Amino acid sequence: MQTDILSSLNSGGTGLNISELSETLTDAEIAPRKSLITERIDTAELRLSGYDRLRGQAEQVTEALGLMRDLAPYAVQSDSAAVGVSVTGPGAVDLQTSRLAVSQLASAQVLSFGGYSDPAQEVGSGALTVDFGRWSGDAPPVFTPGSQPAQTITFAPGSTLEDMATALSTLEGVSARVIDLGDGSYSLGVISDTGAGNALRFSVAAGADPGLADFDFSAGPDAVEAQAAQDARLSLNGIEVTRPDNRIDDLLPGVSLTLTGITVTPATVTAAPNTEGALEVMQSFVDIVNATGRLVETLTARGFGPDAEAGDLAGDALAEGMMRRIESILGQGFGVSGAHLADLGILTERDGSLTLDEGRFSIALNGNPGLVDALVRDGITGHNVGIEGLPVSGGEAGRFTLTRDPATGAATLAGVPVFGEAQENGDWVYSVASGPMRGIRLTVEAGTERAEIRFAPSMVSSLQSYLSEALSPEGALADREGTLTDTIGVESTALDALDRRAEELRTRYLSRFTEMERIVTQLNSTGDYLTNLIDAWNSDS
Repeated sequence: MQTDILSSLNSGGTGLNISELSETLTDAEIAPRKSLITERIDTAELRLSGYDRLRGQAEQVTEALGLMRDLAPYAVQSDSAAVGVSVTGPGAVDLQTSRLAVSQLASAQVLSFGGYSDPAQEVGSGALTVDFGRWSGDAPPVFTPGSQPAQTITFAPGSTLEDMATALSTLEGVSARVIDLGDGSYSLGVISDTGAGNALRFSVAAGADPGLADFDFSAGPDAVEAQAAQDARLSLNGIEVTRPDNRIDDLLPGVSLTLTGITVTPATVTAAPNTEGALEVMQSFVDIVNATGRLVETLTARGFGPDAEAGDLAGDALAEGMMRRIESILGQGFGVSGAHLADLGILTERDGSLTLDEGRFSIALNGNPGLVDALVRDGITGHNVGIEGLPVSGGEAGRFTLTRDPATGAATLAGVPVFGEAQENGDWVYSVASGPMRGIRLTVEAGTERAEIRFAPSMVSSLQSYLSEALSPEGALADREGTLTDTIGVESTALDALDRRAEELRTRYLSRFTEMERIVTQLNSTGDYLTNLIDAWNSDS
């Protein structure tokens, strides 16, 4: 409507398009400043996008490093389906061949209380005590309580068979449920944990309802026992051993055994260098490092040359510095042996990329499987001291001295006090609660005054430590991202203010030109009147 009015005014005014003129004058003042602000926002968003891609790639490298920690230098195999094997402690596995004969599997005690017509049948009220322990094979059997304390359940009046199953299942080491036997009757089935020492004994206190008293088998389980609890029995290289479970983690170093049957002939468990698995893992690592290098090269490209394109982080020192730091770490020696990537056939090419020579890798790993350990597991050794564990925070590479007063036991490690206790055999055990070696435990003889500890981080730990620092909320990358985000916010606010300023200018120009048109129109109208009046006078004379 405003444009129509102005057009009407223009017919008797200057003839100028004052709306277009107002817009042109406003753009002449605002557009250059707006262009500069928009350019700064676009540049900041572009760099922020580049940093986001860099962060994403670094996080992928971190994930790959985490998977590498599970790399075992040895592959463990069993030639019997009755004995399954898996590696649980990659650094502890040795190459010794073991022969395992299984004569008995571990089993749980199974109890069956039958003769019920409905799961909701009442058993009544009273107190039932569940003991955990071992039944002897004597007649009558004798029950020996184990280390797990007895548990007492008090049932309210009206308690049902289902209530019993629910209450028993809340106890650790007990599982119970009502079973439909298919002949119109129901049974309460109760199962213990596996192992002869995890058998159950039910005792019902005096005064309980008769229905609850039927569950008392304190004199012996024969009447209700469908299966007795027993330990697994096996021999390791001819030495008889027993275990309460069919999963055994403490018999072979770094290996978990799963017993599934009785062996006719002893199973042979062998360990060999894990060449195939290690090759696959290391090739994946080489690939992701090379992908990271290519991404940094693309992001930081300066765009020199007629066909060259600048990257989102052209010439960025932070991105280039991160890649140089990664390359520097990869060129170091790792572990207490000082192993290098080149020792495993992982070579650095002239363009900075990595290549994996599969032949050299296989030969090196077969000759010394421990080379992989240096890459994926931290190494720690001691002189005059026993060491348990590894530093919880990755630790710093170096040598650390333990000094102590043999008379009092007071000690420091690398100048940091450590606290210990004397043992029955006279040794002292110290827990390191702070400092670069935080998290390890040390054992020394009573007369020791000085001991040396050497810690050598693996390649995985070294890279993870650096990337964790780089990706942290306090790191340089986060600082750059925060600065760019703030810049975008400030410039966006300035852009909004400039838009408001443009609207104010446009309105002011339009108001002034409208007033000008009104005056010109009025003057033109007066001029026409005077001209017509004079023409009339002339015609009358």
